[in-house]
Amino acid sequence: MLRLFANLVIVLACNFFLIVGNAGTSFAQECPDPTKATNASAQQKQASKRLNRALPSYRARSARYNMALVGDSLVELWQPWIKDSFPTRPVMNLAVAGDTTQNALYRLEGLDLPDFHPADVVVLIGTNNLGAKTAPCAVATGVVAVVSKVRALWPGAHIYALSIPPRGKRYAFYEDVRIPANQLVASSLAEMPGVTFVQMNDDMLRCGKPSDKECSNYKPDHLHFNEGAYKLITSFLAAAGLQL
Repeated sequence: MLRLFANLVIVLACNFFLIVGNAGTSFAQECPDPTKATNASAQQKQASKRLNRALPSYRARSARYNMALVGDSLVELWQPWIKDSFPTRPVMNLAVAGDTTQNALYRLEGLDLPDFHPADVVVLIGTNNLGAKTAPCAVATGVVAVVSKVRALWPGAHIYALSIPPRGKRYAFYEDVRIPANQLVASSLAEMPGVTFVQMNDDMLRCGKPSDKECSNYKPDHLHFNEGAYKLITSFLAAAGLQL
């Protein structure tokens, strides 16, 4: 009886390691270790016309700026309200519409701002990485890699990493990816010095629970923000300690 039980344990153990071994390669490729993420996985993408126009001034007058924004269209389209959101802060908006975390890594790697030493950096990235076949840990890895790159570029800055906000139909686009990705980012950044993860209030942003009702904080595409959303995001950042 004991011999039979021992044989059964051995068979189960072998099957377990066989399954893990077969799955391990794809899992490792999809969800790499954030501490090993490099620009080798970054993707080149042209900057927007707005950023290309702004960069010469940013470089020439970089010493006067003490804050930066990094991200995708959700950040780039913040531009008309930047002065209202941060009335005492000269802000560089380094975001580019359409950027994934990979694009942002590439952009940060090529950023030529040697005299820029911001006190604070706000990061909002990851919504363009959401998808049906994307694991939450893959999205989280990219966000953490971007934050880590920002930390390497500007070690004296305090980084405020905003959670990926709701979007899409009923403001519930790939919630099974977005929500756990935000949780993974929060736990990963908790031990990183000089970084504050800001979990935005999803229901305040989308005007309540997931619903077919239109929310005035969003444009009709249910992705990009109107002024009301930026006011909310500013309040979340202020509550987290960012000086406006």
